[in-house]
Amino acid sequence: MAKQASTLTGLLVVNKPKGMTSFGVVARLRRVSGQKKIGHAGTLDPNVDGVLVVALGKATKLIDLLQTRPKTYQGTVTFGYATESQDADGEVVEKKPLDEGLDEAELQSAFQSLEGDIIQIPPIYSAVKVNGRRLYEYARAGQEVELPRREATIYEFKPTSALRWEEGQPYQSIDFEARVSKGTYIRTLAYDLGKSLGLPATMTSLTRTAGSGFSLDQAVDLDKLMEMSEEEVEKQLLPIADVLDYERKDLTDEEYFAVSHGQKISKWPKNESGYYQLYYDQKLIAVYFYSDEDELWRSRYQF
Repeated sequence: MAKQASTLTGLLVVNKPKGMTSFGVVARLRRVSGQKKIGHAGTLDPNVDGVLVVALGKATKLIDLLQTRPKTYQGTVTFGYATESQDADGEVVEKKPLDEGLDEAELQSAFQSLEGDIIQIPPIYSAVKVNGRRLYEYARAGQEVELPRREATIYEFKPTSALRWEEGQPYQSIDFEARVSKGTYIRTLAYDLGKSLGLPATMTSLTRTAGSGFSLDQAVDLDKLMEMSEEEVEKQLLPIADVLDYERKDLTDEEYFAVSHGQKISKWPKNESGYYQLYYDQKLIAVYFYSDEDELWRSRYQF
């Protein structure tokens, strides 16, 4: 008799280890959870560890929402050389050894200059798509392609350590913290920090400490999850409601019938956020949003 498909629904906050793709994390969790409907919010490069939020079952509907939320990173940038990928995994393409230490005031000003709304040009060795192909595919094929310009918002970008010399090397490094919008390339941010100082620079380490509304202290190590049974994994799941911060509305029987069939609602007054999370019999049923164009409420998510 075939094993019944898993009905697990909720969110797992995973501490992704270095050396693994985000897709690899999802593939492993699909096996241990038995849930085929599973995805992650916000890709982490293989050499980056930290918070990776994984959605299972009906929670996968919220991935687009989760991805819009700010992310926080802690990392290290090294000045004096740059690589083709703008991180430590790439081949060195430029060197400018430092004769003397960087000026602390100039460096602080450079950090501040990159806060706010900025335009980034991602490296050729990245997963950004151009004409249906990822940039790294063009690079590996030796083909030229115009690099796209991407908008990003840097909410905060600051040093978190003193400058230090790399042992036996004419390079200086500093640790940083960055709180950023969806789509920000932190390695490009590190590269641009060096560029603003007239120096090649490389992101040499990175950890995502928060993302999609969850922090590293809420995350479970992937290795621990892989040792769990499906029932134990279920105990680690956070409910969908933990993601939502919209005003709650409890439905009448009549409203429940309309909402459960995805019908539009005109009688509710517009609230401040333009969203409601809707409950019936103490269960989350749906999220509705107010359409200014139609002047009525429409279904955004059904659970």
